[in-house]
Amino acid sequence: MKVLVMKRLLPLITLLLCVNALPCQSSDIKEIQWDNLIPKLPAQDNPLAGLSEEEVDFIEYIIYLREFLPKEVTPENQEYYDEVNNALPELQKKDIDVDKIIADRRNRNSAVNTELDNQEIKLAGYLLPLDLSGNAVTDFLLVPYVGACIHTPPPPQNQIVYAVSATPTPYEVDELFKPVSVTGRLQVKSSSKELYLSDGSSDINIGYSLSVDRIEAYRP
Repeated sequence: MKVLVMKRLLPLITLLLCVNALPCQSSDIKEIQWDNLIPKLPAQDNPLAGLSEEEVDFIEYIIYLREFLPKEVTPENQEYYDEVNNALPELQKKDIDVDKIIADRRNRNSAVNTELDNQEIKLAGYLLPLDLSGNAVTDFLLVPYVGACIHTPPPPQNQIVYAVSATPTPYEVDELFKPVSVTGRLQVKSSSKELYLSDGSSDINIGYSLSVDRIEAYRP
């Protein structure tokens, strides 16, 4: 009787042993770098090719003023507006269209990698609270370098992630731009968030959102 039972159980035992011997499946979490958030785009001709370094520096300066000067002309910024208005006609004579360069850069900087949509990812970066009034955060910006979005032009929106904790437990932050590693579900989702600074506020355009399951301290 025992022999008969063992014969009948032998296939099942063999199957269980085989299953237990299988290697563990790899995690579905994809560890990515900031470059992975930038989609592969067709090569584009450089409109400043062939110019001297001094000419390029001047044009980049005019582009910066054109893009980031306040819309309202004031006595404080009148000098910069005059620089731009004097430079644009001269640049147009050289077939350099500053506004087109700005528009092309914005289009490329807003492009996102749709292949990462709804993927479970892990990404290291620097945590920037949207509200700087407290030490505990449940939502924040994740940026690729220290100083991003504060007193400088923000990174391209495909280099900014709006992160929201999937749990109500806040994450304690004892410094600005705290290096962290975050894990969660990434979504391709454009948005704009208001970042409150000590000297005012600023609207930040964002290309991704992340539902955060885990936040860990990170050492760059």
